[in-house]
Amino acid sequence: MALTVIGGANFFGRYLIRALAGQYSEIRLADMYPYRKAVYGLQEEIGDKIVKHPLHYSLNLRQCIEGSKDVIVVTHDYFKLAFGKNFYLEKAAGYAKNAGIKNFTWVGPHELDQLNGLDGDPEKLIQETISKVRLLIPEFSVLRTNLLFGENCTSLAIHKALESLSTSQTLLTANGGKSKFQPVHEADALKAFKELKPGETVELAGPEVLSWKEIVEVLSKYANVTTPSHDGFGQQLAATIGSYDCVGDLFYPSHYTQLYKLLSKDLLPTPTKVGTTKLSDVYGPAKFKGIPALNW
Repeated sequence: MALTVIGGANFFGRYLIRALAGQYSEIRLADMYPYRKAVYGLQEEIGDKIVKHPLHYSLNLRQCIEGSKDVIVVTHDYFKLAFGKNFYLEKAAGYAKNAGIKNFTWVGPHELDQLNGLDGDPEKLIQETISKVRLLIPEFSVLRTNLLFGENCTSLAIHKALESLSTSQTLLTANGGKSKFQPVHEADALKAFKELKPGETVELAGPEVLSWKEIVEVLSKYANVTTPSHDGFGQQLAATIGSYDCVGDLFYPSHYTQLYKLLSKDLLPTPTKVGTTKLSDVYGPAKFKGIPALNW
C-alpha cells in the first residue's frame, strides 16, 4: 500500500511522511528537488520504504501517482515559476482521477502560497484551482495553515530568523515588524490533517495573533540574545527592493524575495479551526540548543 507525497522534500512534507510512514508499505517522496540532506536523513530514519521521485517531467508525476492508495500534495518550497504550484495541483488531480484515487489532499502553508503578483491575485488563483480540482475529485480535502513551528517542522521565516539570531546576522524583516500572523504548532497541524474529512476545507490558525516583531522577541529570548531592531535603513531598503517582483530577483535569490513579501503584510485569513500551542510554549527563554543552517 503506497502513499505519494508530492512536495515531500520540504519541511512539512517530511514531517507528514515521518508521522504517516507506519501506515504504508511504500512512501513515494516526489519533489522537484528530492536530493536534499534532510531527505537523506529521513531515509536513514525510516528505511528503504521511501522511494524518491524527481519531478522533472509530466511522466514522472503520473508515475509517482499511479498505484498509490493516497495522494498528498504539499505546496513546494521553491519560488521560481511559482505559478506552477497551482499547475502541479491540477495536473496531479487529473492523474489521480484517471488512476481511480479518491483520497486526494492538498496541504498549503500560506507562506508558500505567495505567488508572483505578476501572475495575478494569488488567493483568487488558488481558489480557482481548488474549484477545478473539486470538479475532478469531489472528495478533495484541503488544509491551509499559518506559519508553522515546532521541533521537527519549522516555517522558513521562523527558521531564518533563528539562524540570523544565533549567528548575529542581520534580521530579515519588513513593514517595521508590524505584520501579523497566527503561528501554528506542528502537532496542531498534524491533528488537523488527520481529522480532515473528504471534501472538507480547513483553515488552521494558532491560538494567538502576533506581529513579526513579537515573534522575533519570543525567538530572541529563546536564543538568549538582544532583540534586534526592525527599523534599520539597510533593512528597510532591502525589504523595499525585495518586495518588487521585477526588481527583487535581480538582487536576491527568489526565496528571499518571497520572504520579504510574506513579512510585508498581515497573514490573517479567517480560521475555521484554531490550535492550542503558543509559540512561547515551545520557544521558552534561554532554551536554545542551536539550529542547523536553513536548507532551501
